[in-house]
Amino acid sequence: MRDVNEIKTKRLRLRRVRMSDAQRIARFCGDPGVGRNLAMTPLPYLETAAEGWIMTLMAREPQGLEHVFAIDLAGEGMIGCMGAHQRDGGAFEVGYWFGRPFWGKGFATEALQSFTARARKLGELQAGHFVDNPASGRVLEKGGFAYTGETPKLFSLARGESVPCKRMTFAPDLVRALAGRASAVLH
Repeated sequence: MRDVNEIKTKRLRLRRVRMSDAQRIARFCGDPGVGRNLAMTPLPYLETAAEGWIMTLMAREPQGLEHVFAIDLAGEGMIGCMGAHQRDGGAFEVGYWFGRPFWGKGFATEALQSFTARARKLGELQAGHFVDNPASGRVLEKGGFAYTGETPKLFSLARGESVPCKRMTFAPDLVRALAGRASAVLH
């Protein structure tokens, strides 16, 4: 994905994160409703923290371990971020967040489907969501992720404690098969 600088969807443009995004990142991630659903985001989330995160991403970019995109909406600017981060063992962890004003509008699903179409070339994709954030699980399922059955505790910096996290793996063929089976049972 190093060679991918932009991904366009029907309503969104995913592009590389830049330093000028720091203020919006801090504002959106500083919202407790957003920050508490992210593992590595402290609250409060200051602009200097966002700048540090962006500098870290930029420094690590040549290694191919981080593939993070800002998500722009025409007339609004940056409304969220989505990325894949290589973990120990080689798999890439997919994560995302959107500012609260942009929840419930289908933006996350739209962005995730286009993102994973390219990110799947990285190899194994995994994701997770805190148990008390089932909306994220629905987005991930629509994006082709299936539950693994694992629910380990994951430390949340914003919450200051470990919280159960439902683990998922990218398996779009399995998700489609299960959805087809469920609709056949319902009819």
